[in-house]
Amino acid sequence: MSRIPLEAIRLMNGFRGYQLAVAACRLKLPDLVAAGHTDPDELSSLTGMEPGSLRRVLRGLAAWGFFAEDSRGAYHPTPVSEAFRSDQPGLRNIAMMLSTEGYASWGELMYTIETGKPVFEHIYGKSRWEKLAEDPEDAALFNAAMVSTSKRVGKEFAAAYDFEGVGVAVDVAGGNGALLAAVLLRLPTARGILFDLPAGLAGAPQFVEDAGVADRVTLEEGSFFESVPAGGDLYMLKSIIHDWDDEHAVQILSSCRRAMHPAARLVIIERFMPERMDSPDDYLGTVMSDLHMMVVLGGRERTTPEYRALLTAAGLSLAREVPMESDFYAVEARPA
Repeated sequence: MSRIPLEAIRLMNGFRGYQLAVAACRLKLPDLVAAGHTDPDELSSLTGMEPGSLRRVLRGLAAWGFFAEDSRGAYHPTPVSEAFRSDQPGLRNIAMMLSTEGYASWGELMYTIETGKPVFEHIYGKSRWEKLAEDPEDAALFNAAMVSTSKRVGKEFAAAYDFEGVGVAVDVAGGNGALLAAVLLRLPTARGILFDLPAGLAGAPQFVEDAGVADRVTLEEGSFFESVPAGGDLYMLKSIIHDWDDEHAVQILSSCRRAMHPAARLVIIERFMPERMDSPDDYLGTVMSDLHMMVVLGGRERTTPEYRALLTAAGLSLAREVPMESDFYAVEARPA
């Protein structure tokens, strides 16, 4: 019998490796190791964890390349562990967010494959958004995870996009305002409107204050299925449309279209989904995000032609695509 490929072993152990990473995040091990606390016994003392168990967990993390173990049994940072530090706009908050309801939902993947319906509602009897509205701690964790991504993607978008003529930017379902803050820092004379449900805006006042743009931001509460604030020159939807099926996505875009003046623009900022999977490594993040949308929310990542169809149905016309540094890109639209 031939040797089992390492990739197959990694696939079989993926759920274990993920939980090791989550535990490391909860204990802030990447931060501690980066700060020079490399001895397992010292890490046990700092975290309050049982020494023998933590030593075995550290060994497991090293097996995944999360940490590097030296000849003395001390552990050191790697590019992987650095991405999970709490002071980096990386993966820590996202990993912890996914470890609860998301992890449980993926355990029932067959339900979605068989029915085409999201698992989350099947397990919890309510949508992800309804549950978030009822659980402030869960909402805070979700918002923190979104900020991690929005900080990074917001900087990329602010650097790549042509904002000529934008005096008022509207961040639709913008949460804490990380994307809007990045745009306003690029446009020192522009104003912003941060629009979301009350739970989404919970941490926004402090965030925009810390970002130094609070005096130029107006917070408005509401549902994008009903209406969005009028008067914007640019309407931004980052990681919003992928949460929803086509019917609901068109409703959101139609609300934006009704609020837009004739010269206004709209940008959908999402992961780029190719029409064919001819470069798997490049699009692994996008494909896994697409599957997560399917399992948890009933949404999907889309190709550019699929976005064009949604925009057309909402009375908008796709104007151009704006590539960014990462796997995200912006689809710009104007009133048809």
